[in-house]
Amino acid sequence: MKKFLIFSFIVVSCLLLVVGFAQADVTATDPLRIGVGARSLGMGRAFVAVAEDADTIFSNPAGLGELYSPKITSMYTTLMSDVNYIVLGGAYPFGKNSGIGAGIITSNVGGISLYDGTGTSLGSASWNNSLIFASYGLKLQDERLKVGGTLKYYTQGGSGNATVEAAAGSAIGLDAGVLYSVSDALSLGVVAQNPLGTKLESGNSVSNALPTVIKTGVAYRLPIGAEGKLTLAADYDLISKRSNAFHAGAEYFITPMFALRAGLDQDPAPEGTVTNLTAGLGLRVNGIAFDFAYHPYGNLAEDTTYYFSLGFVGAPEPKKLDLEMVLNSPVDKSKVYTDSVKVAGTLKGKLDGINVKVNGVNATLSSKGAFVASVPIDKLGKKLIHVEAVDNKGRKITADRRVLRLVSFKDVTGGYWAKNPIENTGTVGLIQGYPDGSFRPDRSLSRSELAAILVRAKEYKLPGRPVKVFKDVPANHWAAGYVEIAKRTGLIKGYPDGRFRPNNRISNSEAVTVMARFDGMSKKFGKTAFSDVSKKHWSAGYVNAAQEAGMLSYVSGTEFNPDKSVTRAQSVQMLAKTSMATKLVDQLLSWDKGFQFEITRPTIKASLY
Repeated sequence: MKKFLIFSFIVVSCLLLVVGFAQADVTATDPLRIGVGARSLGMGRAFVAVAEDADTIFSNPAGLGELYSPKITSMYTTLMSDVNYIVLGGAYPFGKNSGIGAGIITSNVGGISLYDGTGTSLGSASWNNSLIFASYGLKLQDERLKVGGTLKYYTQGGSGNATVEAAAGSAIGLDAGVLYSVSDALSLGVVAQNPLGTKLESGNSVSNALPTVIKTGVAYRLPIGAEGKLTLAADYDLISKRSNAFHAGAEYFITPMFALRAGLDQDPAPEGTVTNLTAGLGLRVNGIAFDFAYHPYGNLAEDTTYYFSLGFVGAPEPKKLDLEMVLNSPVDKSKVYTDSVKVAGTLKGKLDGINVKVNGVNATLSSKGAFVASVPIDKLGKKLIHVEAVDNKGRKITADRRVLRLVSFKDVTGGYWAKNPIENTGTVGLIQGYPDGSFRPDRSLSRSELAAILVRAKEYKLPGRPVKVFKDVPANHWAAGYVEIAKRTGLIKGYPDGRFRPNNRISNSEAVTVMARFDGMSKKFGKTAFSDVSKKHWSAGYVNAAQEAGMLSYVSGTEFNPDKSVTRAQSVQMLAKTSMATKLVDQLLSWDKGFQFEITRPTIKASLY
């Protein structure tokens, strides 16, 4: 119900948009009225909710959110034996849940006889118009809902006469579309064409407005036999300042290679609505599509038009296997501390010819459908576990699990008060432990350690060969590179005697002042929250600023102990509240982005229980 309400809201919004921006009398015809591809024309132009292959760029850009492979389409016809009409378009997947498309529709006619008011010949002229457009479609987090938009550029012009040449003009238009899959069989669609108004401004000061159209559609697909598929579709057009129109069509793929089509296509006309019966057929061979459409216009035989489309649709999308996959471990959104993770699951169904892969590596499948694998997690951070069961026809089912590997220290246990900030800042590389795997959180922080923390936080590159910038920090000191960069960038200062005293401990007041300045905080004057820090204390302004920013949440009671040495854990708590660290940690802990499929190293071996 929630999904349907979202879709209904979008539909109503589109309708209100058209009402709010209804245009004046329309005198121009949108090329998208005909330039929709022979497949759609054979179905009476009922394609808004079908929205498949490259033809979707002409009918509903939201269909681009369903692309799984590149698509190309083209169409050619001659209208009324005089007008050459060409359509070209293509679409390409853009990421996992989106696609881009582009197309051009052009028509031209030459040898148009011109006469003046007395019937005297003025020679001949030519005329052409074109539409170039780019589209984008996106599948939203609710994968049944897709949205899309199209940016259009119209041009028209002619030659042979000054009056004709003065009628040249151009315009920019926008379309918006929505596609909603109620189920695998039923889909609904809405497209707003030119909802903001589109006018062709010409050199003779005549503005030809293109119609604002709201196209609503429904499509229902059902399998017939082992390989056949029937699609029934209907569209209804709400057209500004013109009669509304209805479209209905059917497409029957007798086999995956051959389709028959029929439709009913209505068009607004000065005397009312004209209804035309259409027909067509389609052929698919090795991913190449040939489509033909028969479309009369009114009762005049000479207005009957034959449309031909040639395109590339690629191999059909593999159907899902009739299997059920139960992935027992790991659970989604797991936090781990080890360099590998156990993947275990079970398949239920017919197992003949089934191959199970975990991150691209084969896993042994037992006769009862069980599989187990150990996937390495070489680096700290995010890892996507991708499991797929595939048959010999390429059909598959998949399951994904998101795993976050955090750094761990043997002396930072589950109950330690600063466990989370230590692990989070350590995982993003802001702090480090000791070679023996400890962090020593309660040890006092030294000046050299503080320099290292600040340089890592700024992501400054260390020098290849550190130089001696203080006489008591030799070039082979473990923190020499950090101290050099920190001094050069103004993060730290030495003493007047030219020493840095790298092993000196940092007091609470010094640590707060350095961290607050590092984060760009301004002093907050006034009485502090601590009884042992008067408002005249040299660090009071920064203590107030840090307290307000939440840096000092670890302090219990009313005493700050400004001269006491700050511990490594306390300094990490301050660091974790800086804007830079907060941004990095928020990115780390976001489960919505950053998880990408990686093929596991081939040395990994899967085994059963």
